[in-house]
Amino acid sequence: MPFEKNKKPFARKFKTREEREAARAARLARINTSPGRVTAVEPQVKRANRFTLYIDDHFAMGLSAYVAASVRVGQELSRADLEKLLYAEQLEEARNKALSFLAVRPRSEREVRQRLAQKKYPQEIIDQVMARLGDVKLVDDRDFAKFWVENREGFKPRSKRALQYELRQKGVTAEEITRAVKKVDERDSAYRAAHSKALRYKELDAQSFREKLSGFLARRGFDYTVTRETVNRLWQEVSGKQADSNQDWDIE
Repeated sequence: MPFEKNKKPFARKFKTREEREAARAARLARINTSPGRVTAVEPQVKRANRFTLYIDDHFAMGLSAYVAASVRVGQELSRADLEKLLYAEQLEEARNKALSFLAVRPRSEREVRQRLAQKKYPQEIIDQVMARLGDVKLVDDRDFAKFWVENREGFKPRSKRALQYELRQKGVTAEEITRAVKKVDERDSAYRAAHSKALRYKELDAQSFREKLSGFLARRGFDYTVTRETVNRLWQEVSGKQADSNQDWDIE
């Protein structure tokens, strides 16, 4: 089929973060909490499970299906009633944002709080969302720390020191970090981390092999002793030669 030059280009499906934030700010600016009678609660065409609330035939606010279920046509709503609806809507929206964030992988409490703060939710809303997520164990730093260590051990092994640093950055307490890394065997982790690299470097001379592999392990946080033992072991395995015990070691 020939190329159709006059065909309209595809519309962009995804927006940038700035565009999403601008759209959200625009929606918030349109919200009207003037009291009156509910004249319509209409489903939104472009947003599934979303409804538009009209007071005295004027736009008031958009509502999720959960919040919209609490209002009915003909109901008289005061400003306080509408502000409660708006608060409930913000709470539901923030909860859904948090759930979407958690759908990718488990998160620490600090990560979720920071995410919601970036979305400009009030602190009170964030606290309530975190309380709800904590109640149902969707956010639990003990479980998160265990997941983080197991995931690292399975895919990118590193030292206890490196794991501890990463978990501190995630806001996990010292007690939970100690519990999570307690069973990590650093020698085994170092060996598994470096094994594929050693196979890649097997054609190198001993000095180059040592420098590259020791540098790699140092970047994963392993100390001098573990690094030296691991590199010597892997050199012997890939070359069939014993490592030179008199060789000076300067880990980069």
